[in-house]
Amino acid sequence: MNRKYNYGALVFILITALIAGCSGTGSNVQTDSPKPSATTSASGTVKLPEPASLRILTENSTAWPVKKDWPVWKWVKEKTNITMVQETQTGPESMALAIASGDMPDLFSVFPEDAQKYGPQGAFLDLSKYMDKMPNVKAFLASRPDVAQRMTAPGGEMYQLLNDGAGAGSQGVWFYRDDIFKQHDIQEPKTWDELYETAKKLKQLYPDSYPFVFRHGLGTLGGFGPSFGIYPTFFEDKATGKMKYGVTDPGFKKMIEYLTKFYKEGLTPPDWLSMDYKAWTQFMTTNKSFITFQYIGQIEIMNAQLQNGAHLKFMPPPLGYGSKAYLPKGDFETFGFAVSSKTKNLDAALRYLDFIYSKEGTDILSWGKEGETYTIEGGKRKFMTIFKGANDLRKEAGIMTAGTYGLFDYAALMSLSNENEQYSYQEAKKYQFPVIGSLPPLKAEERNAITMNEEQVTKYYNTSVAKFIMGETPLTQWDEFIGELNKLGSQKLVDVYQIGLDRIKVK
Repeated sequence: MNRKYNYGALVFILITALIAGCSGTGSNVQTDSPKPSATTSASGTVKLPEPASLRILTENSTAWPVKKDWPVWKWVKEKTNITMVQETQTGPESMALAIASGDMPDLFSVFPEDAQKYGPQGAFLDLSKYMDKMPNVKAFLASRPDVAQRMTAPGGEMYQLLNDGAGAGSQGVWFYRDDIFKQHDIQEPKTWDELYETAKKLKQLYPDSYPFVFRHGLGTLGGFGPSFGIYPTFFEDKATGKMKYGVTDPGFKKMIEYLTKFYKEGLTPPDWLSMDYKAWTQFMTTNKSFITFQYIGQIEIMNAQLQNGAHLKFMPPPLGYGSKAYLPKGDFETFGFAVSSKTKNLDAALRYLDFIYSKEGTDILSWGKEGETYTIEGGKRKFMTIFKGANDLRKEAGIMTAGTYGLFDYAALMSLSNENEQYSYQEAKKYQFPVIGSLPPLKAEERNAITMNEEQVTKYYNTSVAKFIMGETPLTQWDEFIGELNKLGSQKLVDVYQIGLDRIKVK
């Protein structure tokens, strides 16, 4: 989540020029009149375009393994006459190998970093040149300049088309076992001091437990950081409008002091640095842990597994440092599409992208089809009983999986949630940090100038912070740690990212 960043209302003039003339100036592109790919003949029958086939390379999630017969691909075929052939990554090197192979898929699911890396190298097309062939995409970007800004390179190129609409599920939140708290008359901790005292009390009540658990290792520090007024990376300080390295802020040191104390006293598991999803689930479902930080959707998933009255509830972020506790601003998407520069099916690729951002595409790829995924009851759509949660939609129908949608209607997922889960989403909005924690795009020469420094700073940060938390390095050596980060070039990174930020603000 730390790779995300939002510059709020900043708008590229170039983007505005690209999308000038679009009618979709409101906040909801769904009000525009899309231009579906299919046409209607005088007899009233729908005439589909010429058939085409597209290969798309996506992630392969173990939580919802890819199926060739996912209904989403059938619906795409019915509406666009395009057969989608999904290929999945087998490791972190898959994308690079696919690009280097000379047999690139037509489409890729990519993060902004992938687009910024491979786009300028010539692997991906600059989609800003094809907006006139994607009227629904063009209308969407006109209505959402914040999304357009995040997917635009310093020179105005668009090597990626970002997903949107399903970001609410990416929000990281705190939650806790409210049944255990009620049983022992324990109140929700409002500060990290209270979080520490609460964890100690739970440890006394359940000696074999580790009351506070989290996974993603050091990555979760990006989730804790806003409660201490920072992200532990480079981000725009909203108070000054300048780039800042959160690690050098007193709030970050305070956070590490707390985590060191939690680790030392056995309030967090000894394997916190390598905690995977399976282990985390075991802690949360077996009375081994009672407070955690995770993606908001996990509240519902865990509650479905808990037995005998056990229950999880959203918890406001505890204040660690400063005047207000925040959650990271994480309700946006970073996944999207890139089009191969070698594709021989460009028209079909653009047709697919335009369909998934159309009103018709958004609807069917979010809800599915009446009679197949939902029924109409009392004038409202209701998913069939086989779909009990968001993961069922993914696993059984392919809905909301990588590469299968562009603009998502999150109301589809909310319709499956109970009152407790809907409460979580409503509350989470109240605590979002003012900025998101990704970086402004850089020009190739700027990126090249800091690549070595960034690698060294990141490696030293990861190693040092882990040792501080586990007590291998005493906190008395904190100043030396900050000094070494400066020697490795942390201030140079701030300065270069400031150039990128200033460039956005000028436009």
